[in-house]
Amino acid sequence: VLRVSRLVAIADAHLGRAHYQAVDANGLNQREVDFAASWHRAVEAALGLDPDAVLVLGDLFDAPRPTYRAFREGAKGLRTLAAAGVPTLAISGNHDTPRLRESGSPYAVLADAFPDLRFAYRGAYEPVDLLPGLRVHAVPQCTDDLALKEQIAAAADARSGDHLNLLVTHAAVTVLARRYTYGDVNELEVDLSTLDAGFDRILLGHFHNFAKVAANAWYPGSTDTFSFKDLPQGDEPAVKGVLSLDTTSGTVRHHPVPGGRPLRSYRLDAFDLTAPEVYEAAAGLATLEDTEGAVVRLFVNRARPELRRLLDRRQLADVFAGALVVTVQVETDEAEQAAQLAAQPVTSLADEWDRYLASVPIEGYDRDRLAGMGRAFLQQVEEEAR
Repeated sequence: VLRVSRLVAIADAHLGRAHYQAVDANGLNQREVDFAASWHRAVEAALGLDPDAVLVLGDLFDAPRPTYRAFREGAKGLRTLAAAGVPTLAISGNHDTPRLRESGSPYAVLADAFPDLRFAYRGAYEPVDLLPGLRVHAVPQCTDDLALKEQIAAAADARSGDHLNLLVTHAAVTVLARRYTYGDVNELEVDLSTLDAGFDRILLGHFHNFAKVAANAWYPGSTDTFSFKDLPQGDEPAVKGVLSLDTTSGTVRHHPVPGGRPLRSYRLDAFDLTAPEVYEAAAGLATLEDTEGAVVRLFVNRARPELRRLLDRRQLADVFAGALVVTVQVETDEAEQAAQLAAQPVTSLADEWDRYLASVPIEGYDRDRLAGMGRAFLQQVEEEAR
């Protein structure tokens, strides 16, 4: 008889993920610190939901050979779950599974360290009766797409008539026109028909946003923002979190866990703007929402070629005060650039050099000397090419 009422799933903590150049007060990569903090917040949030069991759905680590720091953070979180006495199952994902099995797995060490927790990482289906009346069909990362399909089929064959059958795996899923995929290292992809094999519920790792991919299948999403690919689409929650599954009613809920690193993306049309007007427009965007500590991306669209050469990207980034990282991408208006090129007569390379120097600001250098050196070099090249 099924006695469990609530399962909580955590996915894609990616411990050890170092991103950007920003460091914290201890000299550690700030994003690596962020991912560790998000993992621990997710564990505490899961325990706060009074779960009967916890599932960790792969990519606990960002690499199959995690650093000592990353491994320690993963073990600390699992120790918290073990100390709480909550039955826990963790499966491996595409990031933390070695390509060569003989390389060993970090999950093997964790299995030795936490004998009361369950780990599936050997590349094959494992049935886990995690709780009375609940059979978890665990399919960890496999060698390739075909092997994954075969292992899911093996799990389907092992369904129990007197248990609630829950499939857990780590994979990209294709659903009609949408692919829940990133195309990253070791990624495995299956279509929805592969998963729809009569399981009562399916919980998936890999996709970083909470998403319902079928009537009985969900992604919990990652514990922290990974990249701008994580920006939610449609009704996907903006805040990362954990997932709960009530096995009595079948209800699945997303529980936001605040504190993750925010992502902010902005665009401005610069076609009719001067450089000072672009800086002013960017400053206006920066006031729309709080960018303190955020990872910011600014697209300056349709910039005329001469404006693109004049814009100071550092000055644009500085308007987002307090941001952790600001990336500025200036995109030239293609039609304007093509029209300017078509209108320009064919000239020598030396004349093009003069035209280029006239269009860009040069500070701290002798413009005439630069012009002369460039002309002499280009004239020599043209003569040698004749």
